[in-house]
Amino acid sequence: MDDDELQRIYTWVDEVPLSRPKRNIARDFADGVLTAEIVHHYFPRIVEVHNYPSANSYAQKMYNWQTLNARVFKKMGWQLRQEELDAICSCQPQAVERMLKQLQVRLSKYGSRSKEEEAAPQRPHAQATPRSAAAPPRRVGGLAGGAQVGLRDGAVQELLAEKDQNISELRETVEILEIKIQKLEQLVRLKDSKIATLQGKLQKYEP
Repeated sequence: MDDDELQRIYTWVDEVPLSRPKRNIARDFADGVLTAEIVHHYFPRIVEVHNYPSANSYAQKMYNWQTLNARVFKKMGWQLRQEELDAICSCQPQAVERMLKQLQVRLSKYGSRSKEEEAAPQRPHAQATPRSAAAPPRRVGGLAGGAQVGLRDGAVQELLAEKDQNISELRETVEILEIKIQKLEQLVRLKDSKIATLQGKLQKYEP
């Protein structure tokens, strides 16, 4: 990335009110907290900032980023690769800037898509056929048959939408649990390594 690109990114980031001052962008963004705040600034409904605590350890930084990747970026239609997450958590040069450049584009696309969905007219639940248009609708239980069909179709559509939402939320929950399991496995391996090291030191002092 050239100097002009970097400056445009820094200017864009400066326009967003963040919870802590920016001193070194690689370290400041390494734990994912400020990135979550940027997304929340533009689309507060798709990210819960309290899910991303400040972190110093690599494991907690990676956990934040994996959560952000699975719960937020996926909704926006993209996800960072594992090597990109590693580079960000490790504070590699320009890793954060490359991510921010992608994020800026994705936020713009997501905003345009959301506006189009809001502006799109809703399709009618039921369309009249030539036969139904020619003959008066039968009344069943005080409602015209066509009206009952419309209500029934509307209820079905609502149930399907609710089902899709539940499935999406369950998938997100599974992804988060998988991330937590990976983190716990990393902690177990780390503790096993420390125990083995301590046992080795103790054996040196045994008579």
